[in-house]
Amino acid sequence: MSGTASAPGSSGNLGPGFDVLGLALNLRCRVEATPADRMTVDDGLGPEPLGADHIVARAAMAGGGSPMALVVDSEVPRTRGLGSSAAVMVATAAAAARAVELHAEPDWIYEIVTMIEGHGDNVAAAVFGGLTAVGADGPRALPISGDLIPIVGVPKDQLSTDEAREVLPSEVQLDVAARSVARAVSLVEGLRTGDAASLRAAAGDELHEAPRSDLSPVTGAMIDAATEAGALHAAWSGAGPSALALVTAEHENDVVAALQRVLGDAGAVMTLAVDYDGLV
Repeated sequence: MSGTASAPGSSGNLGPGFDVLGLALNLRCRVEATPADRMTVDDGLGPEPLGADHIVARAAMAGGGSPMALVVDSEVPRTRGLGSSAAVMVATAAAAARAVELHAEPDWIYEIVTMIEGHGDNVAAAVFGGLTAVGADGPRALPISGDLIPIVGVPKDQLSTDEAREVLPSEVQLDVAARSVARAVSLVEGLRTGDAASLRAAAGDELHEAPRSDLSPVTGAMIDAATEAGALHAAWSGAGPSALALVTAEHENDVVAALQRVLGDAGAVMTLAVDYDGLV
């Protein structure tokens, strides 16, 4: 018996919402899992062995409790800050559970994948869809204005989450923390209402974007270009190097063109939608 599942990619952080906010995007990762004698994965090039310490193997074991032959079909660009690891782990854990006739309850999938991933912002978005916030009490759905259109600039160059985390400071000054809280409050209000002033007040993250600026200068260039072209909010997407811009229909074409000018032939721009389905 096989099990199947699908989960969306996502943009984490959204600027000042570091390790807290996640926005599900309509890029899908689909996984089929079949109980097998050993763990393998086929992502279009034929089955390959998968080591027990690989995060996808760990997700399959956590969901199904036994080795699986996995077939993965993902639209989510890998290592670009668009939640590819969370999407494939969520879909894999759920598909493996369904393959052994277990109920892949969303809360359970969130818990087991977050334990593997280490932080729940992208995981919550992949499981529950929409705009989510995670805290000590778990994930929470937040409202987001239907007027906001997500656009992402995706460089060809990759940037691993581990590398991006290595440059973050171990301590944060009190004034930086206070400004970060103010930005996060403005961001949540701006996402809820679509208010331009609130979203503008959320710009300029100091917790993770500023420390990572030298790792991917093109990300900062995309943020500046998108803002100048009329985006209401622009930020690093997760750990980068992709940039997320939130726009209204009035400025959609201008922002797409601005991002493409920055990237040239070294990347692509995608106009997306918020995914409200999450894990299916």
